[in-house]
Amino acid sequence: MLNRLGISGLADRLARREVSAREAVQACLDQVQRVDSQIRAFLSVDPADALTQAEAADGELAGGVTHREKPLLGVPVAIKDVIAAKGQPLRCASRILDGFISPYDATVIEKLKAAGAVVFGRLNMDEFAMGSSTENSGYQITRNPWDLSRIPGGSSGGSAAAVAADECIAALGSDTGGSVRQPASLCGVVGLKPTYGRVSRYGLVAFASSLDQIGSLTKDVRDAATMLQVISGHDLRDSTGVPRDVPDYAASLTGNIKGLKLGLPKEYMIGGLDPQVKQAIDAAVTQLRQLGADIIEISLPHTDYAVATYYIIATAEASANLARFDGIRYGKRVDGADPIELYRKTRGAGFGPEVKRRSILGTYVLSSGYYDA
Repeated sequence: MLNRLGISGLADRLARREVSAREAVQACLDQVQRVDSQIRAFLSVDPADALTQAEAADGELAGGVTHREKPLLGVPVAIKDVIAAKGQPLRCASRILDGFISPYDATVIEKLKAAGAVVFGRLNMDEFAMGSSTENSGYQITRNPWDLSRIPGGSSGGSAAAVAADECIAALGSDTGGSVRQPASLCGVVGLKPTYGRVSRYGLVAFASSLDQIGSLTKDVRDAATMLQVISGHDLRDSTGVPRDVPDYAASLTGNIKGLKLGLPKEYMIGGLDPQVKQAIDAAVTQLRQLGADIIEISLPHTDYAVATYYIIATAEASANLARFDGIRYGKRVDGADPIELYRKTRGAGFGPEVKRRSILGTYVLSSGYYDA
């Protein structure tokens, strides 16, 4: 089945004209129809638009355009509902943005389209990316496709579940404190959070601007390299972007890691670590050593402060970033007798409990007295 292929496998078959982009997209749409009523990875899908994009890709393939020129030509890629795609819903899995349609493309969406990708579907997430289980969505709970009684992780749980369930070939997510990497691990796919500044965040709805990054979820490492190659690059619309050339990531996938130095933080190997996690880490270390890597014990002495620091920075920035959702400019509006009552009613009705908790905590962190402390 075409939907089970990765980017490189599908691109090879498309290039040889063994299959069409329309057939690949239809295979993904059929899989969504078959399984998503149980997994609930997608918040919305527009089949007609996806098939129109696929037909355009087939036209380019017939005209001689190659995957060297457009590495994602005809490849269906699904999008976390926190990244703007023109004409598609942009709700951040929050009721406060019910009915909002994005008027523009995020830079990463522009790059996907320029690379020939078929951009389809909006993927479920923890509301405004605040959570690690995709149980905090304002619309539905996403399940792990390997075991429907378990969570897929979060906040990019819809992205990870959709890739693992072969509902799309690859997906975009966002990562503030593990929101790509953790669900990738829980769903058995490859998740990559790029270095801060490598990928433009223009068009990513902000949670914590000091930490947010757009990343990919794919079926293997080579596909992750392809996605990173496509979405990376400096963008003047993102003031935090780094103006550096984008290397050929796939060129480094030689399989040879002899002499590669990998640090293993001793602070992570502490009491309370789940025995199965410890076993998995030990197995990975053993395999990497056998392949020639040098495993070096290192110290990250500020580890004890990491979670507390994260919850100060992330909640403070979330409080400031989410202030724009006030019922005045866009999204849900609940009228009140005066502006303060309008704000209170709108945000009270529109935000879910986890977003309210983090906003309140962040506002407290920024308050006079506590801020100085």
